[in-house]
Amino acid sequence: MPLKTQFQIVESPTKITEPITKFGGQPVWISQPSWPLCPETSEKMLFMAQISLNPELFPNNNGTMVYIFFSGDSEIINEVDIATVIQTYENAYLDDDNFEYASESTGPIICELDENRQAIYKEYKAVLQPIEDEKMVLLEERYTIDDWDCEVKFHFTKSFLAGNKIGGQPLYIQGLTNPPYEFNSEEWLLLLQLAPTQGYWDNLQPNFYPFHMDLDDCGILTIFISSDYKQTKCYVQQG
Repeated sequence: MPLKTQFQIVESPTKITEPITKFGGQPVWISQPSWPLCPETSEKMLFMAQISLNPELFPNNNGTMVYIFFSGDSEIINEVDIATVIQTYENAYLDDDNFEYASESTGPIICELDENRQAIYKEYKAVLQPIEDEKMVLLEERYTIDDWDCEVKFHFTKSFLAGNKIGGQPLYIQGLTNPPYEFNSEEWLLLLQLAPTQGYWDNLQPNFYPFHMDLDDCGILTIFISSDYKQTKCYVQQG
């Protein structure tokens, strides 16, 4: 059975300066800073999160940190709308084929929007639940949706696969004609899933993350990391 840890995203009362899993604020780099630039605008992308790889979930990862960025100017659809930087204390792994980088440690960050759509900048702890086993489910069984409603959107048949989590198996809602390789391969591990546990909307806001990020209607963010911890693959599934 695969291992996973689920988490909640909770505002931090103090600035986070340790290399731990968190959302928002400025990244805590463990190697040379490499801030990805948006391919379309050449502007710095928004820093979303950093994930500290737990060796129980990701064996032999050599203290790997993954920093996640996205383009904040438009809806996130394409692979180049999301960028990651993988670091250990000795090495860094960058996607040089798709991105250029600035050697700067700080830059634009995620925010919440108030009723006037003005930015409110916050930093968030990832409150991790204990690591647990997750029942193995065939890919075709991860697709099923129990119900659809204009108010609450999804009701997942396999609800234990849903929610915000690190590790385990990803939800898959895009159809089974030609699923991406990473969703059903032992060579790729689920790094991060941002997904609702049941419904999607709560007063027209995503109810599984508090900051502003445009994943379109009923979008689920899924990021994989290769088993050698040198590459990532990002997907936004849209229901």
